[in-house]
Amino acid sequence: MKFSRRTVFLALTVALTIMLVTGLVSTLAGAQVTGELLKNGDFEQGFRAVDHCGMVGVDWGCFNTGGIGGYGFYDDQWDRVVATGSHAQLIEINTKEKGGDQNRTAGIYQVVDVVPGETYTLSFKGMIRANDADAGGDPWRYVMLVGFDQNGGEDWANAQVQEVDVGPIQDRLNPGAYYDVKLNVTAQSSKLTVFIAGRMKWGDWYKEVNFDIDTASLKGAVPAGQPAATVQPTTPPSATITPVALQGELVCDGPNLLQNGGFESGFDADGTAAKWGKFNNGGRANYGYYDDQWGPVVAEGAHAQLLEINSRGHMPTDADRWIGVHQKVGGLTAGATYQLSLKAMIREAADHSDEDAWRYEIYWGLNNGSGKISQISELESLTGVPVSGISLRTAPGPYTNYVSTFESPGSTIRLYLLGLKKWAQSEREVNFDFDDVALRACRTVPAPDPADPPDDPPAGGDNNANNGQATNAMCTYLVQPGDYISRIAEQFGASVEWLADYNDIANPNLLFVGQPLLVPCGGAADVASSPNGQAVSMAPGEGSVTEPDEVARDGDTVAEEHVIVRGESLSQIAFRYGASVQALRALNHIENPRLIRPGQILKLPAK
Repeated sequence: MKFSRRTVFLALTVALTIMLVTGLVSTLAGAQVTGELLKNGDFEQGFRAVDHCGMVGVDWGCFNTGGIGGYGFYDDQWDRVVATGSHAQLIEINTKEKGGDQNRTAGIYQVVDVVPGETYTLSFKGMIRANDADAGGDPWRYVMLVGFDQNGGEDWANAQVQEVDVGPIQDRLNPGAYYDVKLNVTAQSSKLTVFIAGRMKWGDWYKEVNFDIDTASLKGAVPAGQPAATVQPTTPPSATITPVALQGELVCDGPNLLQNGGFESGFDADGTAAKWGKFNNGGRANYGYYDDQWGPVVAEGAHAQLLEINSRGHMPTDADRWIGVHQKVGGLTAGATYQLSLKAMIREAADHSDEDAWRYEIYWGLNNGSGKISQISELESLTGVPVSGISLRTAPGPYTNYVSTFESPGSTIRLYLLGLKKWAQSEREVNFDFDDVALRACRTVPAPDPADPPDDPPAGGDNNANNGQATNAMCTYLVQPGDYISRIAEQFGASVEWLADYNDIANPNLLFVGQPLLVPCGGAADVASSPNGQAVSMAPGEGSVTEPDEVARDGDTVAEEHVIVRGESLSQIAFRYGASVQALRALNHIENPRLIRPGQILKLPAK
């Protein structure tokens, strides 16, 4: 049979096309997606309390090799040992009260799905800190280790272990920089366990070593059908003015859902504030609850809640002693966002500032439902409050203002405020002070459409940045210390009325540090200005915990009277007009400074 040249050409063309398509399909079918395998490798997605360990990053497991020694796991938020974001994993081994065993080891691990035969790259930032960094001796007495279990097992004893270089041992209270660790591992099965650990090699007494881990990553082939781990952005924008996304701002301005959150409505005979219960985990320690009325440790009104742990008369005593107060809160919406704000302080009876800077800590926790806990591990969430230092009991420092939001796990929760004494030192006393505690519902205010500005466009004084024209582009500005609304309005070429209306501000005289405001883009300045005229920008991590603080003061002549609006406190009003709370109380015959009402007229002291 004969074929024409044209027929042969067409046949060859079809055959070649089929071969190319088949090859392309095979290539695509065999293409391997690479990505991140570890979850919460930067530790910015939270921590949880784990029995026999402590605070461990979510999605990670923990272990220690036991023996004679102390172990601790912590959510480290000290900026000196946080590489990215606001959190790092701290693992501690100490022999402060006991010694004798060698090769005490503790670490974290995570099991991941992998592709057999593929090579993966593990990387993380590591640091070793110790009290005896400058004491000489064996430079390898403390080491960091990496282990792999090729079958996905969770037993450290079965892992293939190797030491990794994280630089020299650093001063525990004056650390330098992180060291980068990077190594490859080839998967032998569909599961791989990654271990990162620290080891105290020798059995010396009275030693403490900290192992810091941050920015852990395992990258390589992602198994078919499995999405790569989501890496959340951890570094906030450095500028204080950022473009507005087309979603609403979160505003938490509901009424205080806690009863007696300011501790001004009385205390029970056992020293706990009325409407609050008490908690401690017992053991060899003493616990005290008090109505504190000493002026230097009362933030608002005339009362604060004081919690005390002391180890007097206990030899030996116990480590990890907890004390707290709690309150049941109902009527919430499961999954809705709420804001907790509080003021907290830590004081100790004698100065031990040469010891662990985190020897005492403050936390808050949540439990779903009305049941009370008997152990900390029963809490569904436990979050550290970064208190600014530990002061002497008789010379208190300033309160730390703390604000955080969370999603309610149910319609009823039990909120805990907690203090922790970490170490088992005898003859110690620590005081934890709380005041001005509030729990408020949050709402989302719809962001205005930049293409549809308000009827009253920006119209600011002498600012020519917008050439007299209203701008449709909107930006977010974060209120800085020393700001007041007329200064912000002038800076961005807007009127006070327009700014207040656009941001749903009920009282233009009350702003909060860190409060987001919608402003016209392209205003008079690109960054915020502090009271002394210097540029201010947000440092990484700043803004994750903001301090509510009254910043309103416009320099105008002080009025003779002030009409109270919803949400104002006597201290806010006093701050605004440069008066003292005591002067306002005396002039207006106010017996309880927390019992003021909207619409009430206050007389103001003359300057």
